[in-house]
Parts: sequence; structure tokens; C-alpha cells
Amino acid sequence: MGPQAQQNLPKIDAMPHIHLETTSDLVENAKLPDILESLTLCLSSHETMASKAVKSYHTLRSVWVMGEGAPAGFAHCEIAILNGRPLELRQRIAQSMMEVMRVHFAESIADGLVSVTLELREMDKDTYQK
Repeated sequence: MGPQAQQNLPKIDAMPHIHLETTSDLVENAKLPDILESLTLCLSSHETMASKAVKSYHTLRSVWVMGEGAPAGFAHCEIAILNGRPLELRQRIAQSMMEVMRVHFAESIADGLVSVTLELREMDKDTYQK
């Protein structure tokens, strides 16, 4: 999709969700408000995203198990947006949000203490209620 076509995509005012989950062992938990703000700004910067509609929240996991050989903890971000956006846009959103995650969890990544993952999923606009 070229730049001209991107400009023609309407903003969708239907509350995208950003759900960040982290294990309680991560030093980055001390900066969760900053991390959520960065994720919100990143998502809001993409075409079709209405900033006023983005809802970001966090869940701290105090009990978890990782498989043998895996890093001790995890940081997982789930982004839920209404369906209907082009694949190329969804890929750009996922890539840029993952970059934000990597920047904010850089210390634990460098120390081999965290598995950082991200899932962008689509909510069905026919059944999503607001």
C-alpha cells in the first residue's frame, strides 16, 4: 500500500487495547507507567488509530513457570484492534510495538533474563461492543 493510499484510511474510534503482562522479577517493572505511555504513543502514531480511543493496562504475574532453558521471566504485549486493516499496516504496527518493547526491556534482554513477545490480534467488529 503506497503513501497516498495510507492517507485515505480513516481513523477508527473503537478502543484498541494494549495489554502488557510481565513477571514480577523484572527490573523494568519500576518503569511500567513509562512503558505503557510509550506503547500507547507508538500505537497512536499509526494511521487508522485514534489516540483518544487507545486503552493500555498491565498485569503483573507473581506466579509463573518457564520451560527448561528459557529466560527466567517474560514480558508479553497483546494488542487487540478491530479487524479490517490491511496486513501491511498490521505488520508495521507489530514491528514498531515490538521495537518499543525491546527498547524498554533492554536491560533484562541483555542479561538473558526475559523472553519478550508480542501478539497483534483482531477483534471482530461485528461482535465487539463499546
